[in-house]
Amino acid sequence: MQDYHLMVILAVLCATVAAYLSRSWIFRKKQVLPYPPGPRALPILGNVLDMRDARHCETLRRWKDDYGPIVHLKKRGNIYSSRPRLVMNELEGWDDCIITILPYGPELRRSREKLHQFLQPSVVQDYYPFQEQSAYGLAESLLKDPENFLDVVKCSTAGLITNVTYGYKVTSFSDPIVRLAEKGVEAFADAQGFYLVNELPWLQYLPSWLPGMGFLRTAKEASKTRVDMYQRPYEKFKENLESGIGSSSFSARILESFREKDGVVTHADEEFTAKLTSVVYAAGTDTTVSALSTFILAMILNPEVQRKAQEEVDNVLGKNSLPTFADLPKLKYVDAVKKECMRWQSVVQTSVPHVVTRDDEINGYFIPANSVIMGNFWAILRDPVEYPEPDQFKPERFIPSEGTNLPLDPGKVVFSVGRRFCPGKYFAENSLFIDMATIFATCNIGNTIDDHGNPIIPKVEYTELFVRHPLPFKCSITPRNYDSLQLLRRATDIGLPLGD
Repeated sequence: MQDYHLMVILAVLCATVAAYLSRSWIFRKKQVLPYPPGPRALPILGNVLDMRDARHCETLRRWKDDYGPIVHLKKRGNIYSSRPRLVMNELEGWDDCIITILPYGPELRRSREKLHQFLQPSVVQDYYPFQEQSAYGLAESLLKDPENFLDVVKCSTAGLITNVTYGYKVTSFSDPIVRLAEKGVEAFADAQGFYLVNELPWLQYLPSWLPGMGFLRTAKEASKTRVDMYQRPYEKFKENLESGIGSSSFSARILESFREKDGVVTHADEEFTAKLTSVVYAAGTDTTVSALSTFILAMILNPEVQRKAQEEVDNVLGKNSLPTFADLPKLKYVDAVKKECMRWQSVVQTSVPHVVTRDDEINGYFIPANSVIMGNFWAILRDPVEYPEPDQFKPERFIPSEGTNLPLDPGKVVFSVGRRFCPGKYFAENSLFIDMATIFATCNIGNTIDDHGNPIIPKVEYTELFVRHPLPFKCSITPRNYDSLQLLRRATDIGLPLGD
């Protein structure tokens, strides 16, 4: 039996080599313009081994410096429609429920229509009171438990988004819905990583007992997580809705839009809503936690920035008030800090892959149909022409001054561009602003001290998953004054349960 499987493997390899040679010969006859430059590719595998490092920031920057603004990588594997095919996504089922990887078509248009309907700028203002309450609760919790600031940030962010999405209130980071979403985010991020089956899809059909087939077990476990991630929060939402809780939530609004249009909510409508809202929750939580963690790290390393932002907040609010969204136009430096956090350490390094649907030409280079196109966000946001001294944290670059042009707003990069830009952009940026403004108004962020009385300077080191997070670091968070803590306690006592 094993000899038979070996013969099958050899036959598939021979067919792959033959197809590769045939395709290369035909393509050379059609092609006139050159490909863009890029690192040397291996026969058959192309740049598959290089792609293992393609998310490392310095690799991305080096490619841009070495080869210019357009870099060509050869990557085997079939490509469908407007999104590239990742077999791990199919094995785990993400291709059926994650909007960012849906191919262009009716399902994508339907999903984006609903997201834009309820996340456009004029609508997200409805969520201002809940974002303000969340920010006040975040600052109070950071002051109570600064040693576990990351768990505090995760719990606060998850609490806001579950409240807005499902009308469900989170009281601790150990909440099963929060844990499930975090597990789902990790599983999805892992599927986007380097798996040889993504480059050589026929591997999925080989026996699971062969060496290197562990990805099949990974996919089976992740598939169960995916189903739980969208079913369990939605079931909790429906249970609460029957008690009159969550009637103004994002999920309830989507269901009501179906009812208004068709007079009824079908099982298919509910399945669609459950999948869509799970993505809103999971993606919104992970990226916001990343951005706020970067903010805390930046304030430790740049105390003069923190002092300047605190002075602006004091001048606008006085010392006995908490910020609201009405203060946004006056807090220009705080807004600049938010933008610099998004630029200095971008939440993601590259865009979600896009696919060219027909042959094209850019700057004299041939871009064949079915090419996978990825925006190099890291290099864009570290361009020394657009952002002088790009490695330095300098919010001043986003403050208008006479005789200078403002650089590109990082929000227009990290939330992607074109038709498929992230519809949660406005909600996310609003949350970051009010969280940062509230922390500036009430907290001092600084270094911790070692046993010898010396400040511990954290290193700027990040994970290299699709959504980047700082590696663990320590900080101190103390109240700016006694009144700060009292203000926060009074504000959080008010409470604004969504839909009650």
